[in-house]
Amino acid sequence: MSTDAPLSLREFVSALIETLGEEHPAALARMKQIVEHRTAGISLDAETVSVSFGPDGLRVEPADDLAQLDGAGATDSATVIDLLDGAIEVPGAILDGRLRVTGALEEIARMFQAIEILLDASPRTPRLQALAARFQSERRAPDRMMLPVRGQSSWYPFPCGAREFELLGRLDLLPEPPGE
Repeated sequence: MSTDAPLSLREFVSALIETLGEEHPAALARMKQIVEHRTAGISLDAETVSVSFGPDGLRVEPADDLAQLDGAGATDSATVIDLLDGAIEVPGAILDGRLRVTGALEEIARMFQAIEILLDASPRTPRLQALAARFQSERRAPDRMMLPVRGQSSWYPFPCGAREFELLGRLDLLPEPPGE
């Protein structure tokens, strides 16, 4: 996995599952038990991969025909970032058409259970949090970047506009720059 170039969807998925297995082997075992032999498709922006567990471990491969898979999910980077930021919830993203899932009900339920295992481990796993932060920094649209505050750009976890920063300043809630 390259540290300079932006990660592809395939690299992100592989890194997430590899990190889960290293940090929480029991969680990865539960995930494998839930998904068993099934193959799911993930489409993000213009990238589509199939994901499955085989005898040799995780397989993440380019996919062309999602209809041949057991289930699939499709979204864009902006929606994933909104989910990570807490700006929207999964049900809202589905109802708004920003997250599309296809497959039999049982297969969709298994996909969401697998995702839930990953999400459950994330708050306790700095390496998973670092991957989420990398995704956000690599894929956040320039017009949605956080505004710099006294030389800092990441102290406040949500994108906001100049009026919000102005209000925070009037309330003396802005952080001091390092070294002051």
